[in-house]
Formats: sequence, structure tokens, C-alpha cells
Amino acid sequence: MLHKQLQYNKKIVGRSDQLSQSLKEKITQENVLCAHAELSALVNATNYKNHHLHSEPLASRKTVLYETVDVIRYMMATLNTWGITSTEFESAFNKKDIYLNKHYELQQKEWNPDQPVAIVDIDDVLANFRAGFSEWLYNKFGVRADVNSKEYYFITALSKINLNSESVFKMFLDDEGFANLTINTDTLELLHQLKHKGYWIHLLTARPEEELQCLYDTYFWIWQQRIPCDAISFSPEKFRWCAKSKYYDANAIKFAIDDAPKHANDYANHGIKCLVPLKSYNDHLNHENIFHFTNYYSAIDIVKEVE
Repeated sequence: MLHKQLQYNKKIVGRSDQLSQSLKEKITQENVLCAHAELSALVNATNYKNHHLHSEPLASRKTVLYETVDVIRYMMATLNTWGITSTEFESAFNKKDIYLNKHYELQQKEWNPDQPVAIVDIDDVLANFRAGFSEWLYNKFGVRADVNSKEYYFITALSKINLNSESVFKMFLDDEGFANLTINTDTLELLHQLKHKGYWIHLLTARPEEELQCLYDTYFWIWQQRIPCDAISFSPEKFRWCAKSKYYDANAIKFAIDDAPKHANDYANHGIKCLVPLKSYNDHLNHENIFHFTNYYSAIDIVKEVE
């Protein structure tokens, strides 16, 4: 269907790879407006104004069929305008489906105020982000980043590329980097043990939720790795998020697990115990509420200590 629509598109606007960015945007706007008109025609055909008396018959299946075809063709024209392939669309559709179903599943869960809560980070706690990002940097730019560097953001390695760190990170997102990270099996085993002990596990990440590729890849990865969790949230200010949560008011947060010095210190300075996987960039942390661990066994011992 995409191919047939593409052949028609070429007659109307030419080849998509020869269109400028501004022209692609203009064509997209026109397609959306036309699709909107077709949607309106579909709505009108159903006699949606219930407060009016209608002498006309209700919409037939054929009307619904062909009006819907018009809408979908305009959307296919938009995909073709941006050179989006059927493979890309199918992948995006499947990830969106996983997101919708996982989000629905989590919404059905209900926290018991008597249930202890663990706030758990994702990157370099559950997902091996630095290792994956370092490998991606090398494959993409031929730059080697030291995973054991004390630099949290790989500044030295990124300085070798004539691009700012935000641009590089956006490329990593667009290349679906978050969907392909490996998992820390020690932390995964720890979460399974916490669930066995009756904990409510809330994953809290500083990843940019507004980036749709990031949002859907995060849910895809959690689903793919079968991470045991009860809720998922995004926030760059994790303690502030916790302070506004129902858990905080109920004094139910037993501890957090986070690798980032900023978040670990924020938790600790505000009375929340924080388990920190020992890394080169956080080994300097020293606070009575911060507990470094190196593997599953040391982590579970700390859990027993702080409970």
C-alpha cells in the first residue's frame, strides 16, 4: 500500500528525496488538513449530532470504509514524504502497541499504603548505558570512551567529535540506542528478590520523556527484559518527584537505587537511603544515607540493613 501511494505521490509532488525540509513540512501540513477534512466527512456521515432529528439513514459500512481509506492514504502520503519505510512504520507501530499495553497494565495496579516502596533508576543500575553508549560512539564515530572514566558524561571522548553532547545524545536516541542496551543481571535479580519480599517497585528515570523515541524504547526495553516493576516515571529532579508523591507522604519509601552522584546526594541529604552501584564516577560519595554495593549479594545485605 505504501508503494502504491508512493507512485501516486511522485505524480503530484515528485520524489521525496528531492524535497527540501521546508517543502516536506508544507506537504505534511496539506496532507494533515486534507485528512482532517476526510475525518470530518466520516463524522458527518454518522449523524453525530444526537440532539438533531435525522431523516437520513445512518452511515453504511461502505461509507466508513472509503472515508477511512482516504484518511489512511493521506497518512501514507505523509510517511512517503519523509521517506519512512514500511519496516520503520511496522517497528514503530509495534513499539507503540507495547507501550500502550504496558502502560495499561501498570495503571491497573494499585499501591497498598502499607507496602514498602523502592525507587529504582534505570541507566547504569538496570541497563548498562555507559557500556552501550560507548560502543555506539565507537561504531558511529570511531571514538573510544572509557567506561571507567570518572567523567559522568564522557566529556573528554565527546570533545573529539565536532558536535555538542546534546546533538550526539539525540543521535543515540534516534538510532534506538535505549532499545538495545544490555541488562545488569545482578540488579535484575535484586528486583526479583524485592518483589518476593513484597516491595512496590517504581522505576524513576531522568531520561527525556518528551522524546517519543526515548519513551517508547524505554517501555520496549522494560517489556523485552521482563523487568519486574509496578510503575514507571520520568523526571530530571528525582527527589522533588518523590517529595510530591503519595509514597513520601506515607513515609513508605524505604530506599532508592541510583548511580548518579546528583540524585544519590539529593536523596541522602533529604533522609532517603540510597543504594549506589559502585562506579568510577561515584566512588567519592560519602554520606550516612549512601550505601555502595558491587553485586547482588552486597546489595541484598544492604537492603536487610536499611529495612
